[in-house]
Amino acid sequence: MNFMGIEKNKSHSPKKQIFIKPLLIVLWGLFLLLNTWTESIEKLMYLHTFGFRWVPHPDFLSFFIFNDITLVHSEFIKVKSGHFIGFAILDFLIFTLIKNHKYSIGIALVFAFITEFFQLFFGRDGRFYDLIIDSLGIFSVYFLTKGYSPEHKVTVKKG
Repeated sequence: MNFMGIEKNKSHSPKKQIFIKPLLIVLWGLFLLLNTWTESIEKLMYLHTFGFRWVPHPDFLSFFIFNDITLVHSEFIKVKSGHFIGFAILDFLIFTLIKNHKYSIGIALVFAFITEFFQLFFGRDGRFYDLIIDSLGIFSVYFLTKGYSPEHKVTVKKG
């Protein structure tokens, strides 16, 4: 109770938040891994099933193939939006925990590279252009939150 006899709500205690934020980051990271490493994104989206297939010797040069980005399929916009939004959310969650854009961006970029690169080992098409889309999502959080932070407010001079 405080000095006025009112009991404080302890549901938002800093101790609880310290546990919840990392848990959200881990759960979101696992969600991204499931979506990027599952054998077939179509089976995951429509049949709600997933499977993993290990490819011990992938073609690493396929990471740098760009000509297949023009092969627009029925789920192209949804999948590429998922890259952008998924990693934007990851960066936002990391930033809310550590309150440092430089480190949150760095961590999110490393995670994006790991997910794209290791798709090659799971029989998926890990692509550098997907890493670029992931990065755009990550940097969008920086630019959106930078505009709303108190230290970057624009002041208008009179006269």
